[in-house]
Amino acid sequence: MILNLIHRPATGRLRSMFDLQQQMAHSLGLKVTVLIPYDTMFEPDIVQGLLEDHSRYGDELGIWFGEIATDRMNEVFECREPFLWLHTQENKRRIIDTVLHKFSAVFGCAPRAVGSYHLDAESMRLLHETCPEVQTCIAGCFEEGVKVFHGCNNSWYLFNEGMPWGPWYPAQNNTLRPATDEDEWSGMVAVPHLCRDLALSYEGRNDFFATHPANVQRAMANEGSSAPYVFNLVDLYRYQERFNHGFSYINVFVGPNWLSGSPNIQDTDAETQKLYYDYLSYFVKLRQEGALQDMTMSEFALWYKRNVPVGAAQIYDAKEILYGGGKEYFWSISPQMRLTLDLCQGGSIGDLRPFVSQIPRCTGADTSVGVMGSNPYLIHSQYRTGNAHHYSDGSRTTLLVGCGNETLDLANTPLRLEKIQRRDDAIFLQLSSARLSFSNGISAEIQTSYEISGANLRIHRTLHTVSDAAQRLRLTEYVKGCWGVTEYPESLKGVILTVQNVQGKKDSLEFSYLGRTRQFAEATSAAVYIPTLQTELALTTDLPCAASIVEGYLFNPYYTLSVSRELEQGEEITTCLSIHKQL
Repeated sequence: MILNLIHRPATGRLRSMFDLQQQMAHSLGLKVTVLIPYDTMFEPDIVQGLLEDHSRYGDELGIWFGEIATDRMNEVFECREPFLWLHTQENKRRIIDTVLHKFSAVFGCAPRAVGSYHLDAESMRLLHETCPEVQTCIAGCFEEGVKVFHGCNNSWYLFNEGMPWGPWYPAQNNTLRPATDEDEWSGMVAVPHLCRDLALSYEGRNDFFATHPANVQRAMANEGSSAPYVFNLVDLYRYQERFNHGFSYINVFVGPNWLSGSPNIQDTDAETQKLYYDYLSYFVKLRQEGALQDMTMSEFALWYKRNVPVGAAQIYDAKEILYGGGKEYFWSISPQMRLTLDLCQGGSIGDLRPFVSQIPRCTGADTSVGVMGSNPYLIHSQYRTGNAHHYSDGSRTTLLVGCGNETLDLANTPLRLEKIQRRDDAIFLQLSSARLSFSNGISAEIQTSYEISGANLRIHRTLHTVSDAAQRLRLTEYVKGCWGVTEYPESLKGVILTVQNVQGKKDSLEFSYLGRTRQFAEATSAAVYIPTLQTELALTTDLPCAASIVEGYLFNPYYTLSVSRELEQGEEITTCLSIHKQL
């Protein structure tokens, strides 16, 4: 595991808390990157202390482009917008020039590391052009968006959903998407603002559950200075090394404001500070055991460029470790797509982002998306209903298994990941067997495995055993989706649904919210084209199957693709869910 420990200086009463953080890190011999806000560069005593720490301990000095709406900055730009990524392009350029010039004047060099809660494509381009010495940046907050917005009483306008959870090579036109190759790469190595709990990130507000001890205190997942969860989360990140060629990454970035007088923490300052020190001490213990290496941010960027090729996929086996509920989610990310499988619901897709479509994303007052930096989804079972629990089901996938007039839904059967393998550029998953029982006494066991490659998910279903070997069961691969960036429906007008039979004949519907259906008894594919995203989502099969397309209606605004085939014991059906960019 590689650790980046990041600090941010403060003025006034919090100056002593920053000094305390520095003393803790230096006493433990940990490498530190200090990201410095613009206003702090005007404080001679703080600047002198930073230069001394740089000389004595090797602290890396960089820039924090977070909250910039200070009185000093407002005088220059006459705009109280607090965050760089939300300014106009012209203001972004002027702010970057101003801050870089001040940093160079004060510290005598250009920064090699910078950070912000988000750096959109235009901000990153301007930074790279203006200061090519910058090697790395904090560029986004993993899955901060709708749920954090609601959790902050609808006041935190940061929308970074659909991005990587670990380090990545940001694409030039969308910094929250991994670049396909070096030609598309923006030139910096990006890391997330904190490393989040990927089980709780999917289910709820994840700014409570990250590599930030005080955030965990805010979630009340501690008892005084005792918080086993935050240490277990470190170990869960270490666990991912076995799936990612021996590599895992973690960062810690706790502002001084969290260590004293925080209104969000119920514990005493002494308990909070002890927990922070104990947390840093755990990294030292891991380092002594040979399980961890601490680096500055720019050192890590150089290591990453030497060891991780542009375009490489990352995976994460997310086990729920706080509540003990046994939930498990699997995440994979590549330049083609980001995929989340929900093992609690039969291994169905819970979240799917179409990176292969290379959708551009620039935020700011002069852009069409404004604050919405999130990457659109094609499936999102948390925001858009998922498995039925009130009116009807919504955005999700599943396997429907029919026997006579009865149909069982695999999403109602929790499964486990039994095997994860990587071969070349493909990822292979094997799930535990699903045991289903019908009311007529027939029972069956179904084995599911997945192959993930690029923008393709191959789904293998084997009817392993049936209690009555003569009984045939109908297996239906079911995909119900929509597109969006929040929990509210976007327009599906203009969306085209198409089903194609084995002779190549097509039947299509243009989405008009009329609830229509088209189907073929022997077909090869069912697909949907979303012109807003220039994206096609297709469900294809290797063998002739019955296939259908279903148009939703306003009270159930989704598209549905399905293919089905009757199987007997020992037979299997293989389908492929794939994403294509269509101009």
